Amino acid sequence: MLINSENGVIELETFNTRLYRGMSLDQLKQTDFYKEKYHNCWDVKTGYFWYYFQRIEIKGYQVSFSLCFFGDQLDIIHMNTCENGDAKDWNEWTEEKEMNVFHRNNTFLTQILERSPTQKKKKPYPSCTFKFPWGDIWSVYDPRSASSLMGINFNEEEKNK
Repeated sequence: MLINSENGVIELETFNTRLYRGMSLDQLKQTDFYKEKYHNCWDVKTGYFWYYFQRIEIKGYQVSFSLCFFGDQLDIIHMNTCENGDAKDWNEWTEEKEMNVFHRNNTFLTQILERSPTQKKKKPYPSCTFKFPWGDIWSVYDPRSASSLMGINFNEEEKNK
């Protein structure tokens, strides 16, 4: 996987698939990634639909994707690294395990982006951000949801192009 630092497009070479903001749902459904890895969909009932995918291997990491469409346009991209030792439910969950996921996500992003984070914060919760002219790639541990996550935010002016 390569995240293009010029525009935030995600290249999933194994599946000959490009994920990008504004991509149509029909375009996604025609990809090998969708055909082979689609898991399920959640209709948020607000015009947003989350599409969840089975994990894929990227540079030695197991990575899962969640793609949020508003109407039929890709609006939000979330990712996460996964390992067998990660908590599967609340009985297995500990903050230490979740912080390990957060640190693993940061290491993954640093490796695939081939650069150090632009910004690291401890408050209000641990986060790591890589800034680009078109937007940010981020990793966060959110104690409110007891989860770690990575994603891509696009600048507002990029959304309207």
